[in-house]
Amino acid sequence: MNTIHRFRDKYNQLLADTQIPLTQSRIRILTYGLLLLITLTLIVLINSFTRINAIVISRLVILMLSLVVALYVLIEKGMWRQSGHILLLALCIYIWTNLIFFKFGINLVTIQLSLIIISASFYILGKNWGIIYSLANVIPVLAYIISTRMQGGKVSITAVQIHNNSFMLALTVNFGILIIMHYEFFKSFYQSHHAERELNSKLENALKEAQEATKLRSDFLSSMSHELRTPLHAVIGMINVLSIENPRKDQEENLAILRFSAENLLALINDTLDFSKMNEDKIVLNNSAFNLNALLQNLHASFKARAEQKGVDLRLRTDFENIIDVNGDQNRLTQILNNLISNAVKFTESSGRVEINVITVARSENHIVLLFAVKDSGIGIPKNKQDIIFEPFLQANNNITKRYGGTGLGLAIAKRLISMHESELKLVSEENVGSVFSFEIRYELAAAEEMTEQKPVITAAPTDISNLSILIAEDNIINIMLLKKILDQWNCSYSLSKNGQEALEMVKTGEFDVVLMDIHMPVMDGFEASRHIRELPDATISKIKIIALTASSDVDIQQSFNFTYLDDYLLKPFSPSLLKEKLEAVVQQLTTK
Repeated sequence: MNTIHRFRDKYNQLLADTQIPLTQSRIRILTYGLLLLITLTLIVLINSFTRINAIVISRLVILMLSLVVALYVLIEKGMWRQSGHILLLALCIYIWTNLIFFKFGINLVTIQLSLIIISASFYILGKNWGIIYSLANVIPVLAYIISTRMQGGKVSITAVQIHNNSFMLALTVNFGILIIMHYEFFKSFYQSHHAERELNSKLENALKEAQEATKLRSDFLSSMSHELRTPLHAVIGMINVLSIENPRKDQEENLAILRFSAENLLALINDTLDFSKMNEDKIVLNNSAFNLNALLQNLHASFKARAEQKGVDLRLRTDFENIIDVNGDQNRLTQILNNLISNAVKFTESSGRVEINVITVARSENHIVLLFAVKDSGIGIPKNKQDIIFEPFLQANNNITKRYGGTGLGLAIAKRLISMHESELKLVSEENVGSVFSFEIRYELAAAEEMTEQKPVITAAPTDISNLSILIAEDNIINIMLLKKILDQWNCSYSLSKNGQEALEMVKTGEFDVVLMDIHMPVMDGFEASRHIRELPDATISKIKIIALTASSDVDIQQSFNFTYLDDYLLKPFSPSLLKEKLEAVVQQLTTK
């Protein structure tokens, strides 16, 4: 009894150690098959002693011992594959000896055992071993049939088989084994399919949760971006206002420190939000004409002061002299180069050099391929760290973060933006020597380059905006104060409304030329107010210029359906000069009517 309990415990443990339904079915098939064959062989062996035949008894004894060894290897050692090989080899040998020792070697038992071997080899050991064991039985049997000329057309039963009840038992057991094999195998398929359905259901739920988490993260970042930009708009705006009020020398230095810190904070907010939008594939490249020369000159000028303050020689080199106008996304190109140049200046020590090189790789009548390269003589990047620096939030080592600062997002953003241009950011760097970051972009030429002498540019006189009647739709008191200070500098006439509903009612009077519309307001938001304005029956009033002043990201604004109700927008914090440009454009449009 203890042996049976031990056998059962070992068997259950073997199944428990295997979590795969198909493997569990193979173990069950093997176990049940061995137990049935051992029982059958023992009965046939006992019955064989009624008619002593040394060959029959010896073959049955060898088969019996082989089956017991197979069962021992399976239960005690837990080696089910090896046990399966022992079983199949023992049955193959039994068939082969049938063909050798008997005149009619192919009998009903041979056929039954062949079916068991063919089925068991595939079900227990898989297709490769199934083919091997099947051929090991079929080829000898076919060879025997050919050599004996089909055994004279007879399939015999030996005397031992025909005079013993064990023959019928053997047939029954053989059929039973075949039924068990098919039952267990197809049960494993059902269990696997059921487990697969459960897994798919869990994966669908996990995917749904991940999507919800991603949406929550995106909503959170957008909300945080808005909440952070709003006070930052007031900080930068007041810095701009104070800067033009003739501050003392010491105040100018303090304002410069404030401006630098505020702009760094704004860049961090923008980078974090941009990276989040890139992960959600929400950023799409715009395609509009811009002047490449002007963009590069502005970039060089913006970093020149910072480089000189650090003692770094910053140079811009191009291989074209004439003005190049191209179609593309100048904001994203500026963002890429900003990140690369900023890093180059940051990681280059005093007396070092940073070069911005733009080279024409290929040019046709309508297109140009440009190679952008930012080269520095800075600290360089070790070979084993050159892959991880493109991963978000990672830098070459912790000392760099402590010494130079930064979040590790700049290169990750640049790499993704470059990939959106169907290009690749390449790096060549040597530690303590310097680095070169390069990439190529193919642009469509906006206009054919004129080889004739350029006409002198006549600077237009500033447009007077003091006659504009402006409606400010804003609920934040600090932002209202800031706008009033900015507009007072230009002697503009303005009125205030604290929500979208008030703005809508005031616009209906027809007294205003332009609305500076905040988007997030109580009662009625800026988008809804703009929509209602566009739906007003008076065509003159409904076409009033609406410029959104929003702390939302430009991606959120442009992807909103309500963006179509706006004429233009400015992202907080914005420069007063940009606001003035927008208002001057309104004046010019009004005077041309």
